Amino acid sequence: MKITVAKNSGFCFGVRRAYDLACVNSRNCEKLYILGKLVHNDDVCKDLQKRGVREKNSIGDIREGTIILTAHGAGPGLYEKANKKGLKIIDTTCPKVMKAQRLAKNHAEKRYQVVVFGDKNHKEVKSIGEWSGGRAKIITSLEDAKRMKLDKKKRYCFISQTTQNVREFENIKRYFAKNFPGLKCFNTICDSTDNRQKEVRRLAKANDAVIIIGGRDSANSKRLYEISKRLNRKTYFIENSKQLKSNFLKGVKKIAISAGASTPEWAIGKVIDKIKKIA
Repeated sequence: MKITVAKNSGFCFGVRRAYDLACVNSRNCEKLYILGKLVHNDDVCKDLQKRGVREKNSIGDIREGTIILTAHGAGPGLYEKANKKGLKIIDTTCPKVMKAQRLAKNHAEKRYQVVVFGDKNHKEVKSIGEWSGGRAKIITSLEDAKRMKLDKKKRYCFISQTTQNVREFENIKRYFAKNFPGLKCFNTICDSTDNRQKEVRRLAKANDAVIIIGGRDSANSKRLYEISKRLNRKTYFIENSKQLKSNFLKGVKKIAISAGASTPEWAIGKVIDKIKKIA
């Protein structure tokens, strides 16, 4: 069996940076906490727990020590609360997410209506909304955009969650540009996301089956699965090698593997080893 691993798979720059910062500080800080999950991948979170990094759901549960703000970003209110409590902050927010946050803040202050293309309940999208002063409108699709009641006399700033579908973003952008002259559009989708999506389209067409490895809550991993599934019905979404089933490989001569931006290299390696054993 021929196994092709996507060149753009595994940790992206932002996740690698966040993970390295967490690992380094786990050796230097006695009381180290993280608000939520560093990234949406259970294998990574379990690894950090073994290193002594304790997960907390609320800053109210932390009295002293150091907190890690996750790669998905946080709103300004969280920084204020941490400073008032005298907590040290390790900010692992992805630089790409920071860019979207700054754009939302700056344009909201200039009286633009900020519109964000993203998953409404995703931590990153919520943080971008908070930086806009809570005034951003969130849309999830072109249909959502068409349902919006927008004033053509008003100015709009259109940005995106960094892990969204690039083609859908471009469709929405064209619709807004055609109907609203006061539009400023910023493609804040990460280059890594764009490259992964382009590559998985090619791999889905060129192989008998595709395995997408990613956390169940990973937005960018889900997006890879959705894109590949449309092109190749033998596309499977797994978190790790334990979920790989032998029937996935039945009648398969060529298989491709892609992985989300928060999927560690060791998880990809274990999947490859198990495919070889089954084959």
